[in-house]
Amino acid sequence: MSNRGKGICLILGPIVAFIGWILYQATFIGSTENDDIAGLLSNAEGGTVMATVVIILIIVGLPMFVAGLRGIKGQAGGTFETLGIGFVTVAVIVFVATIGLLGTHVEMGDKLAEYTAGIGAATAGGDAAAAAKYMDAAYAAQISTGAVQAFNVAASNIGSLLWGAGFFLIGVAYTLNSSFKSIIPMIPLGPLAAIVGILIIVSVLIIDPTAGSNTAGIVGGISFAISVLWSVLVGAKLATSSD
Repeated sequence: MSNRGKGICLILGPIVAFIGWILYQATFIGSTENDDIAGLLSNAEGGTVMATVVIILIIVGLPMFVAGLRGIKGQAGGTFETLGIGFVTVAVIVFVATIGLLGTHVEMGDKLAEYTAGIGAATAGGDAAAAAKYMDAAYAAQISTGAVQAFNVAASNIGSLLWGAGFFLIGVAYTLNSSFKSIIPMIPLGPLAAIVGILIIVSVLIIDPTAGSNTAGIVGGISFAISVLWSVLVGAKLATSSD
């Protein structure tokens, strides 16, 4: 791949994925905690179109980023860079593999709304048996969604830790071994990547258990934004350089 191709992947990939992540957070999460299943289902209700947009943006953007990142392997060289790129690659695989679960949330959100309406109609009509049937179905929808959400949270935490560890190692590699400068030379690529890694690891291991998923999500979002900045700085330099 040419330097221009690597640069385009490093610029467009993270930006596209970040837009998808923002839409996901704004539409399906909001201020809802990870363990608030009813709230998550309420957010997901009627979100088929938005879920499709989010999934497409993320499954297109993240692999583009990995293609660009793997294309610059050797720029810093050494074990730290190899491990860092490997960890980030596995993190992307985890994120891409689990984003499809959003479709399950939307489907269950629609079903829960249907069951809830059925409970109201049956109760108003004095049909206790039908109301009980709809209530059982509503409980079942929430229980099954809870199981999916538990897996989703665990996978997301693993992916985030891998992303954080990967960027931290890349930061160490660029600090120790690389003379490569970004499109804005005064911004050091090594420390910037290391900061991303530290923030993400802290958000998953410390902030999430103590302050809640919303606060951890804010810190994680800031970290993701910084990693996008890092990628754009590297990509812009490569895209404007000769092969």
